[in-house]
Amino acid sequence: MDRRTLLLRLSVTLATIGTVVPAAADAVPNPSRSELVARIERYLDGLRYLEARFSQIGPYGDLATGTFYLWRPGRLRIEYDPPSQVLLLATDWRLIFYDGSIDQVTTIPLAQTPLGFILAEKVDLEQEVEIRDLEARGGEIAITVVRRGAPDQGSVTLVFASRPVELRRWTVIDPQGLATRVVLEDLRRDAPIDPDLFRWRDPRFFGPSSD
Repeated sequence: MDRRTLLLRLSVTLATIGTVVPAAADAVPNPSRSELVARIERYLDGLRYLEARFSQIGPYGDLATGTFYLWRPGRLRIEYDPPSQVLLLATDWRLIFYDGSIDQVTTIPLAQTPLGFILAEKVDLEQEVEIRDLEARGGEIAITVVRRGAPDQGSVTLVFASRPVELRRWTVIDPQGLATRVVLEDLRRDAPIDPDLFRWRDPRFFGPSSD
């Protein structure tokens, strides 16, 4: 798929985020806040493995693609396609950000990352984050959260299909108000993932990966 076609597909997909479309599944009576939260928590708690392709639009319209791996609890890998040399790896208590273009590694506590709460052994949205917005519309559930006690660090909006519940996309707003949007495609749930994908080998010492 060429860049123009991919950008067009993403633009159409992302435009639906702000479009209100009545959905029979979420018609009268509307789900309560507690019901929506419970649906999301049950889905995340029941999710062990998830692998998907992703497309990302950065705050300045820059486009990237790659592969998303999730192994709950505690492990996450976001691997960008070439020519990007960026890798995000969550393992144990930390998130590792590696930028091979400048040979730089940054490590931050997992609890301080926008998606860190979905990696908890037991997801409790009311305790781990502060819910700023939650609604069901157009056959989807959208939830916007900020880190509890640190709302100035930005927000993340997760969008799920509602029946059955399934993660579709998210938008991260950074402290400067810039948005990065990610759309998942070709999802594979509960297919075992190679544990070596979540093992950090610093390329500065071990050389580039042969994967």
